[in-house]
Amino acid sequence: MNLLIVVALAAITYVSRAAAVLFLPPPPPRLQVLLERIPAPVFAGLATLSLITPNGSLADTPTLGAALGGLVMTPLRSLPICLAGGLVGYAVASFFS
Repeated sequence: MNLLIVVALAAITYVSRAAAVLFLPPPPPRLQVLLERIPAPVFAGLATLSLITPNGSLADTPTLGAALGGLVMTPLRSLPICLAGGLVGYAVASFFS
């Protein structure tokens, strides 16, 4: 993928989310509680799909290590920290496999 396309997609994503935060009114309190609970199940579903290969077996060891590293960091509720945990988990699992 071209670097310019990646930068353009990142800019579009950031600007659209920033505009929503700046210009839309806050949701009602009951809806806010629901919205705060959505990311964890959605990301868990996406992560689960990455741990199973198309033939139904488990993914390779480094991928499982990355998932474990990210999972260990989830109580901190920070995406950059979870990503760092995943990278460390991947590196450690790659070293030992």
